[in-house]
Amino acid sequence: MDTLKLKGLIIAAGMTQKEVAKKIGISTNTLSNKINGVREFTVGEVIQICDILDITSNAEKAEIFLA
Repeated sequence: MDTLKLKGLIIAAGMTQKEVAKKIGISTNTLSNKINGVREFTVGEVIQICDILDITSNAEKAEIFLA
């Protein structure tokens, strides 16, 4: 997982982690744990995050979530 890239994309989208967490239906703490590798994202959460942040490239998705 490329933590810095995901955090950067959230900021570039003009959003906070709190806003992203709310949109995908998890707590801010849970999202933080997932971004920092303490817990794993579900496939559904990855899809939702990609939709929210307009990440459409499969290569970019892999770079962020499979790094």
